[in-house]
Amino acid sequence: MLYKKIIFSILLIFTVCVTIWANFINSKRNNFIYQDLNYLKLNYIELDSLKGNLVENKFINDSLLNQEFSFSSLENHINNIDFFYNSNVYRTVDSKINIKINEKDPVMFLEYQNKYVDLNGEMIPLSKIYKPETTFFVGKIDSINLMKAIKISSVIKNDEFLFSHIDYIFMDQTNMYLKAVNQNYLIKFGSLNNIQEKLKKYKIFYGAKVKSDLFSEIEKINLSFKNQVVIENNKNEK
Repeated sequence: MLYKKIIFSILLIFTVCVTIWANFINSKRNNFIYQDLNYLKLNYIELDSLKGNLVENKFINDSLLNQEFSFSSLENHINNIDFFYNSNVYRTVDSKINIKINEKDPVMFLEYQNKYVDLNGEMIPLSKIYKPETTFFVGKIDSINLMKAIKISSVIKNDEFLFSHIDYIFMDQTNMYLKAVNQNYLIKFGSLNNIQEKLKKYKIFYGAKVKSDLFSEIEKINLSFKNQVVIENNKNEK
């Protein structure tokens, strides 16, 4: 009989301990304190602005995560901020709540929209604290040609020489043009097939002629033709 009482007492103590531990862990689950977000490194907005946004939308109450919201609802809220692609809210092994945020990556600035645009054509508004370095597009452009310009700008962005050499892109009624920094000539792109090949062809041509006086006489450099660069000088001679 005594043995059974001892076993019962041990089980009771164990149950109480487990309950206390579970309540302690549960209290830690929503330990979402301001300082816990300080590890986040954001480009487009100040961290305090994000914290204020979460407080304003009641995701944080008294520095703690509001228990009425799930992690997925917090993720959806963050994902709807124009500067971010997506986010991941998760709990670490020590019960802290972490957020990972994937910020949008601009490839071109649209002057007429006063916005940046990413590789998928999604608009990115201006930031008060961050000015990404991208190629400019000057003038208006429709949605179809926008994607074409983005492809060119993406190649330029990933090429160290071109990124520092090309000032802006623009388009007339039919053709896409590039404007080089500190040069008077225009680069006529032609069709948007073989973008990398055409830009490589231009780089080779420029490198071969940069020390000559040729560029002061050129009006246009035409990349429309396969395996050749055609120049038009100021006297309309070819």
